[in-house]
Amino acid sequence: MLPFATEFPVKKFDTRAEFIAEITAWLRGMENSTVLSPTSEKDLDGETAHLLSASGEELRLRQISDEEKWSAIGFRHDFTDCCGRTWRTEGVLKYESENPDENLIRFRTQCLANTPEAHLTNPKKPYLIKSLIKDGRGGCDAELIVNDQPLWLEDTESALNLAQSITLGTATKWLPVVYVSAVAKNQWLLSQNEISKLAYDLGGIAHIVVEPDRSFSFRLRDKTSGNNVYGGSLGLSVPKRGFVGRYPLGWQTQNGRQLIAAVKAASIQLRGQMPSLGWDWTELQERALHAQRARDKNRLTAEEEKKLDQEEIKILNEKIDQLNLQIAEERKKESFPEEGDSEKNFKILFGTELYTGEIYDRLRYAAKIALIVSDQQGLDQRSKAVLENFRDRVSPSPALNELVEDLKRATRDPNRAASELKSLLGRHGYQEKSNNKHIRLEANDTQRGLDTITIPKTPSDHRALKNLRKQIEHSLGIDKLIK
Repeated sequence: MLPFATEFPVKKFDTRAEFIAEITAWLRGMENSTVLSPTSEKDLDGETAHLLSASGEELRLRQISDEEKWSAIGFRHDFTDCCGRTWRTEGVLKYESENPDENLIRFRTQCLANTPEAHLTNPKKPYLIKSLIKDGRGGCDAELIVNDQPLWLEDTESALNLAQSITLGTATKWLPVVYVSAVAKNQWLLSQNEISKLAYDLGGIAHIVVEPDRSFSFRLRDKTSGNNVYGGSLGLSVPKRGFVGRYPLGWQTQNGRQLIAAVKAASIQLRGQMPSLGWDWTELQERALHAQRARDKNRLTAEEEKKLDQEEIKILNEKIDQLNLQIAEERKKESFPEEGDSEKNFKILFGTELYTGEIYDRLRYAAKIALIVSDQQGLDQRSKAVLENFRDRVSPSPALNELVEDLKRATRDPNRAASELKSLLGRHGYQEKSNNKHIRLEANDTQRGLDTITIPKTPSDHRALKNLRKQIEHSLGIDKLIK
């Protein structure tokens, strides 16, 4: 079971005591925690501290100092429950040289088994993260501030530029962005309360950004060559990569609750897999030991040298355990595909989709046809019931309606229709093959079954444009899907 991990910038802690105060406040608010009680064993040694309670709860602190100022400080907290599990929470606060007004903090939590029968569960975000954000400690993540509230965009040029940066993956450095597209003015697939709750749950893990209306989405589409999410879908954007996941209502997410669960799980998993710029506990330990060796190399006794060697061996063993855990999880994923892999397998089997959700729209249409001829073909009752459920419970994809509306908009103006259609169809897998009196477009090799589309450069009138749109819908095979 992979650990939970995240990192983000926070406003600068001027002293070590400020950070330790946050840790102690978190532990004092933790139910059944006794590690700070007066009866706990304490080992306080300058730059290190070790507290151990009678129940086995353990807290370790360590810092690295540079010219009498701390450059990094971290903690590891182990809490053993009655079910044979140890909940381990680690956090390392590091001086951020690029911005002297901020620090970079990295968190890591694990659920470890102490007995063979222990039932492991996914580790959750530690409350310490919520506490730091609630206290206004969230720092500046490139163009966004780390907090637990959604950013409600307004219909302005600066907001459009920010949305473009999110689409391209340049808006943030540390955290991914969940982008919520609109279905109408101030209307989304999720309610405002659901969006706010999602932002609270993902505070310190991902930013939540919400677009204002559909016209904003259309302008963003033109600005990003159609790479944005739209039609109410949620998008997950990663620094330097842009959108890596799109989450509409559909086959696997049929309501808001499922949509929220899918986006939360993907955000947490993605943040945990992103490259680390901060330090984890083992790296802090390793660097602290190296710093101690360099500082005290001429004063260490043979016994002290031996003790440092033993500590380094322990740290290396912890690193090996972490790597083995990651390898085991990757092998488990290969043996037991995650929910949602079937959708990826569909795309591998059928090739690139014309639009997001195309496969399910066509399967839904096939189910409708099969039901029409079911009596004629002697279809059994079980098959009928399955197909009826598929037809009735799988909604047409939002991207289908978006494509139809885009075609309508592109064929409104005779003077711009050719260029608009060329651009639109280019975003859906077509490429130009010739450009004489007419523009001839052909589908990519990965999209079988699509007819060649010919577009006159100067359609004569609006009736001709309407007929052209109908021809394109037929060539794309969507005219039957939208009925």
